[in-house]
Amino acid sequence: MEKLGWNSLGKTFVCACGETHALPIEYCHLGVDAASRLGAVAAERLGRSCLVVSDANTRRVGGEAVLSALSAAGKTIAERTYGPDAFDATEDEAMVVANAAQGVDFIVAIGSGSLSDLAKYAGDKRGLPVLLFPTAASMNGYTSSIVALKVHGLKRTLPCRPALGIFADPDVAATAPARMTAAGLGDFLSKCSSSADWRAAHMIRGGYYCDRPREFFEGAQERLLDVAPRVRHGDPDAVGVVMEALLLSGLSMVVAGSSAPASGGEHLISHYLDMKSALYGAPHDLHGAQVGVATIDCLRLWERVCAMNPRSIDSDALAAQQPSEDQIREWIEADWGHVAPEVLNQWCEKRLDSHAMKTEIETLREQLPDVVEAVKTDVLPSAVVAQAIAAAGGPVAPEELSAPADEYRNGLRRARYLRNRFTILDLAAELGLA
Repeated sequence: MEKLGWNSLGKTFVCACGETHALPIEYCHLGVDAASRLGAVAAERLGRSCLVVSDANTRRVGGEAVLSALSAAGKTIAERTYGPDAFDATEDEAMVVANAAQGVDFIVAIGSGSLSDLAKYAGDKRGLPVLLFPTAASMNGYTSSIVALKVHGLKRTLPCRPALGIFADPDVAATAPARMTAAGLGDFLSKCSSSADWRAAHMIRGGYYCDRPREFFEGAQERLLDVAPRVRHGDPDAVGVVMEALLLSGLSMVVAGSSAPASGGEHLISHYLDMKSALYGAPHDLHGAQVGVATIDCLRLWERVCAMNPRSIDSDALAAQQPSEDQIREWIEADWGHVAPEVLNQWCEKRLDSHAMKTEIETLREQLPDVVEAVKTDVLPSAVVAQAIAAAGGPVAPEELSAPADEYRNGLRRARYLRNRFTILDLAAELGLA
């Protein structure tokens, strides 16, 4: 069976897991000629008019090359350009972009996470092809089939058609602040924890799992750890390695049909901080910076789980220690105010009643050695991840984030209520470790 990788672009195949996997992205190019390659694809494959989405910063570093390439391809260009300040991508703003794209033949985004998500969502709504020109190796969503948007104040990952092509220039990405690339490194390394979460959710709760998406990661992690110290200095070759790893991570999510291979408990903690910022104006940090710190803590939880003696698991005592539904509802309402019903709906999809909880803990006592053995394939030592992020110039502790440290610690305990996905945050809580 052929190993999944760059050669899988545009293909569909039947997997041993019983699912038919598809990778509709047709172009994924990483090189200094990225803008000209984007223009060539537009000339060969796409219509006459396009909407280009950017902000003042990304247009400055990548706009001239991309716009010149599109003009040379004979395209009529309309632009939607945001200001230089960071902003949150919301579903409402994505619909504004979709409305602006009415009447054009395709959409191009020049930028990183928020701009790419707005373009992908708008393209999905309009049925238009999307080309992405990443300007920072800061997150893994470029090649994914999801977007991260705030919907009624709640951070949600929504399915969408992936981009037709992604064209990244390492020299352009290297001009981004080194902290953004360090954030991308943290976002990629989160798969050490999230992949373990996905595997454990399958073993404990019977959710879907396929081992093939992890083939995209093979070798990328080692290359990333090797170049981490050079990221801090904006070395284009090192930034290119980070970008490649992130693009591969996104492809794994497309094949999996969900974000599960690269988004687990660590992402929930980041979403918790983002939502607090949106609702209450609390500061937050780069997505990957928050994810990197949370990955270190989630790996520490995995280390505690792996060190447990199954004979020490007392299902009656642990089931009795679980917070009551009234307590959980009180926490959710205190945290989320008018969006609490949205969060409660997510939590209710995975919560267990007291009898089912006791049964699950009893099953865990029997299954724990198998779970521990299985996740060894995925997890890295938390100290290795922390060392790599620190070497790249990223934060490794809550106090080093722009978000309030006390809110981060609240997230360690309460972020699990945000989503119906079973993660290490749930497992650790059930085993009395959190």
